[in-house]
Amino acid sequence: MTIFRDISAALDKHLNEMDGLPDVAWENANYEPVIGSTFVRPTNIQGDTIQTSLGTNGNDETEGLYQVDVFTSSNTGKGAAIELADLIGDRFKRGQYLTYNGVNVRIKQTSRGVGINSDGWYQIPVNIQYLSITAARN
Repeated sequence: MTIFRDISAALDKHLNEMDGLPDVAWENANYEPVIGSTFVRPTNIQGDTIQTSLGTNGNDETEGLYQVDVFTSSNTGKGAAIELADLIGDRFKRGQYLTYNGVNVRIKQTSRGVGINSDGWYQIPVNIQYLSITAARN
């Protein structure tokens, strides 16, 4: 079973197929941002997997947070970063199901975090909460 990988792949694939997506700094891949450019950095923060019912025939439920950080140049205003955050929010709609290798991931909600300036970049996190229910690992 490759449940953890498939949950992450479903989210990454959906983001990667987004129209207007700038450069992406994927997890565990070399990426050197160019000053003045716009890019995003997705991170899957997978939560605990819990048993949904008693006995060996129950399902497992995995909740998590798919955080997509939007980066634009600092000191250029917040408009472009917020616009891209909105596009990502529109891409991951509440109630939407994503599937990869037979594993379903349901989007619970999408929200925007606080923007910060750091090391020449303005960063806004887009927080996508999800849920996946899969067969129990016995």
